[in-house]
This record gives sequence, structure tokens and C-alpha cells, in this order.
Amino acid sequence: MNFMLAEFEKQKQERALIRQESRITMIVSLSLLASIVFYGLIAYLHKGSFIIPRGIQDIWGILNVVAIVLIIIVLAVRKTIYFSPRLVKENYSLTNLLRRWRTIDIVLLSFSEMIALLGLVITLLGMPFVRTFHFFVAAFLLCMILMPITWKVRDKIRNFEKYAGKSDE
Repeated sequence: MNFMLAEFEKQKQERALIRQESRITMIVSLSLLASIVFYGLIAYLHKGSFIIPRGIQDIWGILNVVAIVLIIIVLAVRKTIYFSPRLVKENYSLTNLLRRWRTIDIVLLSFSEMIALLGLVITLLGMPFVRTFHFFVAAFLLCMILMPITWKVRDKIRNFEKYAGKSDE
């Protein structure tokens, strides 16, 4: 019985630490979600022309490739650097790990914001919203994937301990 109580207390402390350390990232991600929605609304309300110059179409194609590359980079970094044992070299502690993840998350979240900005720019240059809404959807979904919800962070910690190894504290 004491073992179960001790395990429950340990999990409770872990959840509190996760909430505390990921609060800044949560605030950043929620503000980025709001700004992505705001950019999408501006793009939706922007009245573009029906005639799209060839230069704008070329820029649209280039920005699509840039957005795809950014998404691939973000997802690759999330799968590789997150679980690298080199992330915490000598002193493994949950606090150090969460602080390093917070830094990585904020950088990756900025890439999702960049994708939404690419969509807004190309819309303001004259591309209709129907052809640019996928930028906003991709940025929104990427931001949701990166959002540090407590149960997602706990799963990442378990995966880190499983694949990168855990040294005793």
C-alpha cells in the first residue's frame, strides 16, 4: 500500500513539475495559435484579384516548397533531437530535460508561425485564399502537435527514458 501511495505522490510531483516547466511554452503556443487564426482571418477577408500574375504563381510554388521543407525539418528535429541521449550529457534530471525541451519547442513553434506568415504574405501579394489556406491549416496543426500538453510531455519523458536511457538521480 505504501508503495502505491509513494508512486502516486511521485507521479503527482512529476505532473506539477511538468506543468511548471512547460507553462511558458504553453503560453507561447497558445499565443501563436491565436496569431495563426488572426493571420488566416486577415487572409480570408483580403479581397484578391481574379487575375494572378505569373510571378505570384511562381512565388506561391516556391513558398509551398519552403513550407513543406519547414514541416519536414520540424518533425525530423522533434523525432531525433528530442530523444537524443546527448541532450542531457552528465546530469540527467527531469528539470534539465524539460528546460532543454522548452527551448527546442519554442524554436520549432516559431517555424510554424513562419509557415502562417508565408501564407499571409502570398495572400496579400494577390493569391486567393482558396489557394493559400493550407498554409494556415498546416501551421495550426504543427502548433497543436508541438503544444506541451501534460500527458504528451509525460509520454515523451517515457520515450526518452526508454530510448536514451535513464541514469539514476
